[in-house]
Amino acid sequence: MLHLKNTYRNWICIDRGVSVWNAFMFEIVMTFGLVYIVYATAVDPKKGVIGTISPLAIGFIVGANILAGGGFTGGSMNLAVAFGLAVISWTWSSY
Repeated sequence: MLHLKNTYRNWICIDRGVSVWNAFMFEIVMTFGLVYIVYATAVDPKKGVIGTISPLAIGFIVGANILAGGGFTGGSMNLAVAFGLAVISWTWSSY
């Protein structure tokens, strides 16, 4: 794993074979999947009986995103986490 140095102990990590744009798109896809599942199962007023499985569905999508994206991008599913740490530490080597 390529660890980018900043003052917050290497919070931003991207695997060596993954470019910054690929990692960015992968995080966008994982975030979209999480938001879609949350809206479809917990927030949508027309969900019907599927709302009873919302905690299970949200837990599964979070687990799947961590397993799928953890090795490549850290699997944060929140782009503000990496960007916020870059702003605070003023480390722009991945942006």
